Amino acid sequence: MNHEPTSAGQLTGKVALVTGATSGIGEAIARAYAREGAHVILTGRRAELGESVAKQIRADGARAVFLEADLTEPGAPEAVVQAAAEAFGGLDLLVNNAAAFAAGPTHTVTEDDFDRITTLNYRTPFFVTKAALPHLLTNQKSKIVNIGTLGAVKSWAGASVYNSSKAALENLTRTWAIEYGPQGVNVNVISPGIVVDAPMSATVLAQVDVEAHILPTVPARRLCTVRDVADAAIFLAGPGSDYLHGTRILLDGGLTA
Repeated sequence: MNHEPTSAGQLTGKVALVTGATSGIGEAIARAYAREGAHVILTGRRAELGESVAKQIRADGARAVFLEADLTEPGAPEAVVQAAAEAFGGLDLLVNNAAAFAAGPTHTVTEDDFDRITTLNYRTPFFVTKAALPHLLTNQKSKIVNIGTLGAVKSWAGASVYNSSKAALENLTRTWAIEYGPQGVNVNVISPGIVVDAPMSATVLAQVDVEAHILPTVPARRLCTVRDVADAAIFLAGPGSDYLHGTRILLDGGLTA
């Protein structure tokens, strides 16, 4: 039986903004942060799903609001961050999770594909973070958690745009750590392999025989789950990660060992 993890209250009173939080990894992180005592602002484009997640979090006794937004639209990152900061009187934690994926060899990638993926995976977290920094810098002890991918470290055919856009996000992670670590902002990245229960992984899982070709190469003998990512995100948001700056947590089950 899959029991909900117990809370240690590591994030009590913290205000967290989680992008792409209507399902999958973002939803799992939002729920996990709420269990740890954070006030959570969820963003996403699917209003019905987002409102449902926020309502469930509130039903469990935590504080949560959903902001419907397409963060690729001009001015949307700034507007969402401002609304998030006003919702609970500040901002302590930012999770850049919203992302887009498409599979196919490079010669099949269209300009629309390229623009859609790079905008959401690279440009959007850049400007969401830029907008959030004035709020994050006020408390001298805040955290930014970026969601990357194993593909930024070990690439594979058919994911040229996705993997390279996430590699750019990893580089931003290191740059921001250097720029803002001295001012009290920890910036780190979680880079999972295939997340078996995340909707974005469905395309890959439909094309690959996991049992035959992937699991034998993974020492953990299982794929990553959204709960694995959420657990890492709790750690990076909590006090136990205060000395981590510009670090990648590679959730690959030992694949690259």
